[in-house]
Amino acid sequence: MSVVTRAAPVPERALVRRPPHPRFAGTVRGEILKLTRQRSTWVMLGIGVLLFLIVVAAMVSAPDSRDQLRQDPRAFFYLVLNVFLSVFDAGAGIFLLIVTARLTAMEYSSGTIRVLLARGLGRVTLLGAKLVTLTAAGTVLFAVFVAATTAAVYAFVVSSAGTFHPIAALPGTAWHNLELNLLIGLISVVVNILLATAVAVLGRSLAFGLGAALAFFPADNFGTIVLLLLERLTHQHFFAEISAYMLGPNLNVLQRVLETDHRAGVAFASPLVPVTATHALLVIAAWAVAFLALAISLTWRRDILE
Repeated sequence: MSVVTRAAPVPERALVRRPPHPRFAGTVRGEILKLTRQRSTWVMLGIGVLLFLIVVAAMVSAPDSRDQLRQDPRAFFYLVLNVFLSVFDAGAGIFLLIVTARLTAMEYSSGTIRVLLARGLGRVTLLGAKLVTLTAAGTVLFAVFVAATTAAVYAFVVSSAGTFHPIAALPGTAWHNLELNLLIGLISVVVNILLATAVAVLGRSLAFGLGAALAFFPADNFGTIVLLLLERLTHQHFFAEISAYMLGPNLNVLQRVLETDHRAGVAFASPLVPVTATHALLVIAAWAVAFLALAISLTWRRDILE
């Protein structure tokens, strides 16, 4: 007599394997590879290093710099802070705008966005990975710039005065202003990344993203001239007050309104009316939040149809 044993039926759900879901950390690594393996990224960094060396050479070769260091170390220190912050805002700003717009829009222009989404990667998750990658890149760039600037200034001071004491002996307000300059540099990094991300998501095109990102601040600064002309022609102070809510002028004037113990120079356009530090920081924060909200909402709501 034989006994036939029948196996229990296996549920269909157990036979179906769920496809592997992309992890956020892996997505970030992928974005880092995209960023670091593009030759243009390293070319722009090389150009930035060259410009930095030119600025350092100009400081070293200027006889007035050595005289000012010996006669008024505090004025020399503030001049160095102003010059190098302006160099970073302009040079690193352009680099971050280009890199961010390209990294954000490249999948839309090449069509690979559909492949990424088909593998189970969410649109907002992909955007978040790009923002994390770009923020890390901007932070590293700023840290390297600070280290290089510190080394260059230290070498110049020691070679000129024989010791670093003229700078080391500065009062506490000078070092507080240094901390404020570091804060301004980080704000510039964040704003440039969010701006370029927003316009790239808005246009879904590499060409549009690059063009709009690079044109924003020149148009913003030139807008103050237009507002000034309108105020003079119409005799309406309202046009001058508009400049107090523009992003570029408020970024430009941050160093002056935060460092109240001396009058810092402004390299580019400033608001046509006086603004306080709180006002400037709130306006910049509002623009940053608007850029981030625009990028996230458009990424989340719009489907990929093309």
